[in-house]
Amino acid sequence: MDERRTLLLLRHAQAVDFSPGRGDIDRPLTDAGRAQADHLAEILAEQGMRVDRVLCSTALRTRETAERLNPGVDLELLEDLYNAGSETIERHVAESDPGQRVVLVVGHAPGVPTLAHALADEQTSEPTALESIARGYPPATLAVLEVTGDWAEPAGVRLVEVWHG
Repeated sequence: MDERRTLLLLRHAQAVDFSPGRGDIDRPLTDAGRAQADHLAEILAEQGMRVDRVLCSTALRTRETAERLNPGVDLELLEDLYNAGSETIERHVAESDPGQRVVLVVGHAPGVPTLAHALADEQTSEPTALESIARGYPPATLAVLEVTGDWAEPAGVRLVEVWHG
């Protein structure tokens, strides 16, 4: 039985700058951010990637990003993913059902990039993908990680690609 799963770690697309009178959690995507999310949706479709579970921060910019990806499943909006650390994100991923083969997390920096760096095995990951996340993790960056074993206790995690919106 194939025990490989795919974890998609996405930092939300470009959002409007913070401004007085609007809380950080309420910042929407810019026009460029919407285009970034649409581009990532095209990549997912071209790859034939069918998402089984979407974990999403409650921030407006993450919700808008996730919705534009048109994942075909309901978003699980989790308050504790708003500016969550990597441990919180990893805990939610670990709770995924074994039948869920592709899990998408739409969140924020520094939690999402930190988790991508922490999980990616430097010995087995694609060097160009490792170089890409080492250079930074700007908005609309999506790391594609191949997970061997189950979500709660993976036997290995390999960074295979990095896509930019």
